Amino acid sequence: MRICHSGTLPHLKRLPVTPRRAMYSAIVTYSAQKAQFPMETNNGEHYWAEKPNEYHQSKRPHFQGATFAKQQDLPPLPVPELNSTLNKYLQTIRPFCNSVETFERQQLLCKDFSEHMGPILQDRLKEYSSDKRNWMSKFWDEQSYLQYDDPIIPYVSYFYAHKPLPNHLSKIDKDPLIKATAIISTVIKFIEAIKDESLPVEIIKNTPFCMNSFSLMFNNSRLPGNPQDNQDTNIFYSIYENNFMTIAYKGKFYKLVTHNGDNKPLSENEIWKQLYSVVFQGSQPESKLGGIGSLTSLPRDQWRKVHSDLAKDPISQNSLETIHKSSFMLCLDLDQSPVTLEEKSRNCWHGDGVNRFYDKSLQFLVTGNGSSGFLAEHSKMDGTPTLFLNNYVCQQLNKLNVDEFVNKTFTSTSKAELKPLELPFIITPKINKAIESAQLQFKETIDEHDLRVWHYNKFGKTFIKNHGMSPDAFIQQVIQLAVFKYLKHPLPTYEAASTRKYFKGRTETVRSVSTASLEFVSKWQNGEVSMAEKIQALKHSAKEHSHYLKSASDGKGVDRHFFGLKNMMKPDDDHVPPLFKDPLFIYSSTWLISTSQLSSEHFDGYGWSQVNNNGFGLAYMLNNDWLHINVVNKPAKSGLDVNRLHYYLSEAADEIYEALENEKKIKAKL
Repeated sequence: MRICHSGTLPHLKRLPVTPRRAMYSAIVTYSAQKAQFPMETNNGEHYWAEKPNEYHQSKRPHFQGATFAKQQDLPPLPVPELNSTLNKYLQTIRPFCNSVETFERQQLLCKDFSEHMGPILQDRLKEYSSDKRNWMSKFWDEQSYLQYDDPIIPYVSYFYAHKPLPNHLSKIDKDPLIKATAIISTVIKFIEAIKDESLPVEIIKNTPFCMNSFSLMFNNSRLPGNPQDNQDTNIFYSIYENNFMTIAYKGKFYKLVTHNGDNKPLSENEIWKQLYSVVFQGSQPESKLGGIGSLTSLPRDQWRKVHSDLAKDPISQNSLETIHKSSFMLCLDLDQSPVTLEEKSRNCWHGDGVNRFYDKSLQFLVTGNGSSGFLAEHSKMDGTPTLFLNNYVCQQLNKLNVDEFVNKTFTSTSKAELKPLELPFIITPKINKAIESAQLQFKETIDEHDLRVWHYNKFGKTFIKNHGMSPDAFIQQVIQLAVFKYLKHPLPTYEAASTRKYFKGRTETVRSVSTASLEFVSKWQNGEVSMAEKIQALKHSAKEHSHYLKSASDGKGVDRHFFGLKNMMKPDDDHVPPLFKDPLFIYSSTWLISTSQLSSEHFDGYGWSQVNNNGFGLAYMLNNDWLHINVVNKPAKSGLDVNRLHYYLSEAADEIYEALENEKKIKAKL
């Protein structure tokens, strides 16, 4: 995928192949046949291919080169000024200071940092960033994801649950193989747009956003590293040379071809026939379930060891490589029929732990009653590109002509019999024992979690905007009020802000608890305070939240800067700065409430795990006429109850709604 239209790009020359130690041994074999090429977005990643992407693009008559055209113009991620960060930090910890003395101690710690170790670390960070367009990228990818040893399910990956299609599309929506065919065919169209780079650059308020993630979405996988390295990696393959996907069914995996010999997408009928073959003409007895996917649910340190053993066998190695190279995966959960929002969320979030390959970046899901959804591995991508993909898929499905699509699905378009290839694995007694352990650990881990969906239909972002507030800032106030009603005090709260206006931008933290939010929730619960004053405090807190969100999106938050400064510490430094060891400093970034927004009118679920065992995970959607929060926690570890928080969310939203509507009526009479 090139970023200009004339000449041959010098960075596309064939690289000498030097497989990283973290990659499994199959890559050494593979590298003898193919080469690594740098991605044209200059993102530091490489893909395996026979020929570079530019070669294939030159043969595509509809190639536009639009998707990544602005990448070279994006600014680098800035390094915030030290004093600005320290001053902002002091403001964020005020709500947690129960005395003047506590706050004064924080001031002294910040003063000490600014006069001693702070400037040294700041200079190191500026020097480190001087030749990088994103100084945080390597630190963040490795320390937040690839060196993480807890299982990525349920702790890292995130899901979307698709809304059912309208009733007039029930022939598609209720038949799982037709629904799966529709999803696959639509995703293939999206892939073709990526190949042609016809997807336009996302521009918000005249600012182009980084499209890097769209170059990483397909034909890739997370990859367990060498057990001695204690770190995973990612492997990417040519999007042009691997025109197939993977189907998961009853814990087994199948290679399903998506294009013909001329690299043209297959018809709906050719896709459907392959799915039918997987389900009704399988070669193995139904009583024998696969289990290799269960291994991807293991803690990563365990999976690295098992993966090393599994990949020693050439047959298993080849099957693993096929899954990694495939464009995406679709899991047929035909033995599941989720109905409630909670059932749908759980199936999309983690499923049964068997019929998945959690290392795969993109997994679509279809159940026996046609319910569908999506699961994303998080290490190289945040949610906005996968939201775009899933929203597109749902939009296209909603536009289908039911009779026309069903007719195309069942009308044969080719005499060729395409047979999906079952991917074999050699399961030794040692690996079989690891599978049994993985399935046991998976059940124990999932059983620790409670999940409750707060789906609120009284109002949505239209109502919020009509009352002069940002919908995102507003729902953060609802969350703060609900937590305060429940616990009588605030908890450190994280919200993810996108930094995609910068090259390879990912996220920065919005600290949702502020002096304004504490004043708002305190006044709201005080019967002596007038309703007018309560509403004023609500709007002021929402405005302050919007200011912090904008600052964070500009790369000027507190937490990523501290993260960078900590990474500038050297082993021979005399001591860790007292600020970094302070209990309140640590507590203020202990995310007992972890939140993030990704919204679509076509979803009825979105979520992930709590970040801290003592808190909640609150993934939320803001839609025109409804609000939605996926509430998750570990009740035994936290002593907290998702049902109680669900109740207080409703109480908080109801009270605010009533107050704002009454205020509106009073103003109308004046």
